[in-house]
Amino acid sequence: MNVDEIKNIWKNDMITLETRVKINEDKINQLEFNKAQSSFDKFLQISIAGKNMALVYAFISISLIILVKDSALYIALLLLGAGLMVFSYFQHRVLKKIDYASLSIVELQKAIYKFRKHTARTAIYDMSIVAAWFVTSGLAIMKWRKDFDIFENSTDLSSSTIVIGILIVTMVIFSKIIYKNYDTKLKESEDNLAAINKFETE
Repeated sequence: MNVDEIKNIWKNDMITLETRVKINEDKINQLEFNKAQSSFDKFLQISIAGKNMALVYAFISISLIILVKDSALYIALLLLGAGLMVFSYFQHRVLKKIDYASLSIVELQKAIYKFRKHTARTAIYDMSIVAAWFVTSGLAIMKWRKDFDIFENSTDLSSSTIVIGILIVTMVIFSKIIYKNYDTKLKESEDNLAAINKFETE
């Protein structure tokens, strides 16, 4: 075997090796892309479901009015809860299902970024609206089922206000933890996509 034949064998081996490396890199990049897509889609679907449930909650508030129709104050509270939920629905109207098959890495990265920004901007409203809805609906249900009106007795009002305050603070803290977890995972997916795009364009 002469030197040229050895060089050809070595060259062919290098080409085969480079091809295998490229295939493996493409597979890894595809796995990372699919992982980012799956993670994002999970959070997106949860948010879309939450958006649609806001209308259900609004309908529940309106329905509860029938049960407390003799009290203008409770009717006003329920209308407030319903109005806030309708506001929440329209606040999230930009959230829609995505056709991932047509998305490039950069487009998916942009979609995740926009979703993160939207979630960060609306988080405080979401927490406040959900807390307000639970309070208004809960008070109306207590009046209907237990004939308990916290506004009729100053002692009941004070103690109930403390309990409601504790529940709201607990709900806000728990919600912040959830939102923080969402943001961290989405940011990680966004960074991974950025790394893939940088690798493929170099």
